[in-house]
Amino acid sequence: MRPSLPASAALAVACLASSSSAAIQATFDIGSGSSTSSVQVDFANGNGYLFNVSWNQPMTGYQLLQTIDAGLDTVSHSAQTYSFGVFVTGIGVGADNDFGTGDLWPIENYWHYWTQDSGSWQLASVGASSRTIFDGSFDAWVFGSPAVPQAVPAPGALALFALGLRSRRR
Repeated sequence: MRPSLPASAALAVACLASSSSAAIQATFDIGSGSSTSSVQVDFANGNGYLFNVSWNQPMTGYQLLQTIDAGLDTVSHSAQTYSFGVFVTGIGVGADNDFGTGDLWPIENYWHYWTQDSGSWQLASVGASSRTIFDGSFDAWVFGSPAVPQAVPAPGALALFALGLRSRRR
């Protein structure tokens, strides 16, 4: 007879299983060039997508989003241009699509722009059309929440967790 999992391990497995439906759904590689920047898009339903964009010419954070939109048929975006820059109003990836202009107070129905130049995520101090990206830069768009972008699990992290639980039971 196999021993049962300790209650804390069973709870951890249940949490991982339930959060797997609201996580990074896919990773895409786009473009060509010697530099690469990553862009993460997190929708209100919890689904997220990661885009690794390769490039050669200097770009802004907004141009990264435009490159993703132009490079994939399943991606779209909408924006409004103002004197201060571009305001992204909508992003769609496959069946996931969120649109907002920040007009439904107190609901934060707009895309929050984040950057991670080193260390932890920071709410962007400039708009995407003013941010100059660099090789290795990391940007994110999060809809409807001021929360930091969701963590991207390291490849094989869940498998290592499961192996750790299995060896612990022995």
